[in-house]
Amino acid sequence: MRLLSRVASALAATAAVAGIVVGIPTAFVLLIPPLIDRVVPEGMSVVELLLRPDDGTLLMAFLALVGVCAWFVLAVSIVGELVAALAHRSAPRINLPGFGLGRSIASALVAMMLGAGPAMAVPTAAITSTGLIQSDGTADLISVAAARSDPEPTGPVHVVMARDTLWRISETALGDPLRWREIYDLNAGREQADGGRLTEASVLDVGWRLFLPADAREVIRVEPGDTLTGLAAEHLGDPARADDLFAANTATPQPTGGVLADPDLIYPGWALALPATPLPHADPPVPAVPMPEATPPPAEETSTPTVVPSEPDSDADSTLVTPQPTPLPVPDIAASAGAEEAGPGLSIAALGVSSLVVGGMLTALAVRRRRQLRHRPSRHRIAVPADEPGRVEWSAQHAAQTSPTLHLDLALRSLAHPDRGDIPVPVLRSARLTCTDALVTLAESTSLPAPFVALSEHDQWRLDADDPLPVPADEAAGCCAPFPTLVSVATDDDRTLLIDLEQRGVLRIGGEPARCVALLRHIAAELATSHTAEDTEVLLVGLGDELPALNPEQLLVVTDLTTALTEIEHRTASVGAELQRLEITSVVEGRLRDVAADSWLPTVLLVATEPDQDERVRLDALAAADPGSSAVAVVVFDPADAELRIGDDGLLELPDIDDGPWQAAQLTENAGTHLAAILGSTADPPVPVGPAGNPEPWASGMQDDGSLSAPEDVDGSADTGIPEPRQPEPSADPGAARLLATVDHQDPHLDDDLTAWLDTGQPSVPMIAILGEPAVRAPGPFPTARPSWFAEVLVYLALHPLGVTTAKAVTDLWSDGRRISPGTIRHALYGARRWAGQGYGGDPEATFVSGMQNDSSYRLRGHLFDWDLFRRLRKRAQARHAAGHAGAVDDYSAALALIRGPVFSSLRPGGYAWLNNHDQRHDLQIPGFIVDTAHELVDIALAAQDTALARRAAEHARMVDIDAAFDRPLVDLMRIAHAEDNRAELEMYATVLLDARGFDVPEELAPDSFAVLHDLLPAGLRRPRS
Repeated sequence: MRLLSRVASALAATAAVAGIVVGIPTAFVLLIPPLIDRVVPEGMSVVELLLRPDDGTLLMAFLALVGVCAWFVLAVSIVGELVAALAHRSAPRINLPGFGLGRSIASALVAMMLGAGPAMAVPTAAITSTGLIQSDGTADLISVAAARSDPEPTGPVHVVMARDTLWRISETALGDPLRWREIYDLNAGREQADGGRLTEASVLDVGWRLFLPADAREVIRVEPGDTLTGLAAEHLGDPARADDLFAANTATPQPTGGVLADPDLIYPGWALALPATPLPHADPPVPAVPMPEATPPPAEETSTPTVVPSEPDSDADSTLVTPQPTPLPVPDIAASAGAEEAGPGLSIAALGVSSLVVGGMLTALAVRRRRQLRHRPSRHRIAVPADEPGRVEWSAQHAAQTSPTLHLDLALRSLAHPDRGDIPVPVLRSARLTCTDALVTLAESTSLPAPFVALSEHDQWRLDADDPLPVPADEAAGCCAPFPTLVSVATDDDRTLLIDLEQRGVLRIGGEPARCVALLRHIAAELATSHTAEDTEVLLVGLGDELPALNPEQLLVVTDLTTALTEIEHRTASVGAELQRLEITSVVEGRLRDVAADSWLPTVLLVATEPDQDERVRLDALAAADPGSSAVAVVVFDPADAELRIGDDGLLELPDIDDGPWQAAQLTENAGTHLAAILGSTADPPVPVGPAGNPEPWASGMQDDGSLSAPEDVDGSADTGIPEPRQPEPSADPGAARLLATVDHQDPHLDDDLTAWLDTGQPSVPMIAILGEPAVRAPGPFPTARPSWFAEVLVYLALHPLGVTTAKAVTDLWSDGRRISPGTIRHALYGARRWAGQGYGGDPEATFVSGMQNDSSYRLRGHLFDWDLFRRLRKRAQARHAAGHAGAVDDYSAALALIRGPVFSSLRPGGYAWLNNHDQRHDLQIPGFIVDTAHELVDIALAAQDTALARRAAEHARMVDIDAAFDRPLVDLMRIAHAEDNRAELEMYATVLLDARGFDVPEELAPDSFAVLHDLLPAGLRRPRS
């Protein structure tokens, strides 16, 4: 049966080719000449031909010309594919309009003529990334479940991409398109991840993984910005192998046309085959290095090494003779039980969240995170989301935000500014946002003042993104939002459609239920996070329980529609009575006139369940009310009488919106859950710090923030947020003396390590810094390409003191979920290992980045890390202070002197996504620990009446808190000013503290901050009247 099907397909394709190449031109010869005689009579000029009345013959002639062109493209493509197939070569690419489609049709017909089925001839329709991944039979980089008893092939594996066919895969990876049958035989019948199987009647689906013959070449795709040198460094582990990469691809026809003839000229979309075998490495092999036990560092590491400046000296590097280690082996990513797998990247784009929701979520997150930091007690961490929501948060922070939403909001708020005077009350129906302007549509013919500009239509007004506001932005932000229920409902490429729910009163939506619910969920999320709708109350019916975590103060779940309608009706009646009492025509007028503004706070009801008959009657009564007179809006799923409809294709239809197509905005339940997890974590209580996770002896008895494990061992009392000033007199407590002796015994090399860190000579061990901009100093050669990337790898290893598996490193360092080739992994670890250098434990050949020979993990050891030094100094300083040792102040000062600026500042663009892992939020947690340490020194200094020392400590805390997220540095500066009897400075810092929080009165501060301020200023803060 299979043979008959193949023969039938070949005969049909042959007939089609014959018909195209021979039949169509024959028909043209018979039909076109008479048509030309009719169209162009003898003796008629071209001008007369074009000006005379057309009876249809001219159109027929034009269509005949188009047909001839189409035939020519197909004929040339078919002949080219036939010649290439018979010659076992790649078909030439013709970069002219139409030839791309012609080649696809021609390749399919030629393939079927030669006996291939649809899998060989028919391209896939979806779009995805592609990769060629080496499989050795044990590696689990990709999982291919065999559907038959044959053993799995051990050759490379190709991940199907858009428009792939067996013919094209064979042409690219094997160099001969006629070898497609070998690929088919290797994969026929094998079950794919989606349950499909490769048969002659199937097409290739994007994402399928096909085994290739053992001699297949690994192929990489050229992306914008790529160079041969960079690709050689990334995929071959050595930029010097760019010549090998060039030689392997010289004169090879490329999919987009052209050939590689110039090593300095490659184009995006080209497919380059990697050399079949790597060149032997010239350096001697490095012996296996056993993983160290949890023992003190060797003596060679604790002696005073030399350190180079942060900016490496190229001359010194060029003269430094350092044996280069061999590239690290790349083991099976998921070979061990329970190993993590690099799954698809979870991003804000993949979740399909709109840019307006993303922007509102990030704004709300920043405000709530600052509140978390202000209320965080000492020796505590703030709560952060789990890993997956954390990755979504990272992708949201790095997504491009180009919509001028804020500018439109401020321009509309400026209408309510007292200086604007009386203006006609606009009735807004919709708005369209782009990255450059906003188009506002009014329901009635009214005028808008500057910066809005009238268009030709009387109800259309434009606002450019760079138009200056008529009032200062901070004053406009303080005005009432006249249209707080203006929300986005659809997008069209770079345009976003917004409608005013309040003006529409009751908006019934219908269509595919899941899409309608996703739209309602999107509206709820935007209202919950939008600054425009900051005072809007949103009632939810039938939308689940996860959304209120986005904003518990605004989102309220109501059990049923009947109960919700009772609340809406009550709200409508009260607003109507207030309008009559104040003689105001609409709630918009009340907001613009700033008359009883609290009376016009809107309430929006979102209903995902279909109403019954009684509820429809009540909805009809609400819809009959005058729009804009009730400060309520209802959006209800009611397919029977829907005004807004969402088609099966996701397109939105609304009677007064006719400039589509508009794709309805959607927020899936999964996306809503992740957004709720991000914002919901900010309401969780802070978590006490746990013990330090480092294996070194100095970490024993230390908490993760560097404090001693038991606060009562330090000063005899539990921490209360702001401890009482400790007295500097020597302690007679023998327990404190024993504790200090233990700490000294656990960390005998602290002073030597600090001296080595401060030395400006050539380092003998890697030195990693994160208390400021991440920086690396190391004995190995400075990387000539992508040093910031290799610095990130070393920082990542430094913050994982117990080591990481390859699977975890891939998941963390390539968090976008791209399938990473072994060459990429090998290059990253090899580059970091080479820069870190050799000399661990005094062995000149032992590398500081360990291999995986013993415990299936990579680890940076024998290095110095400024965060480790900071914690070690804080631990000893606490022990010394408790024991009355005079060196406590020196240790505190030395720890704070390690700070160079905000922690993890100036990060590599697109990098450090792993900092959003639940256990790696060092950029959020470490600043708080530093603030705690500085506060301890302030207490000691004030107790000794050393205000200069106290001020230096407080200013160090402010170095990591440039946004004034923490109260404590400013509160400590107030205490210092009070100790110096400087009331003007005291009130200045108190004013800065309140203004940074947006508070008017001290009672709104965190309790401990208010307690200090009230104690220092019992009569209150004297603030100038504005």
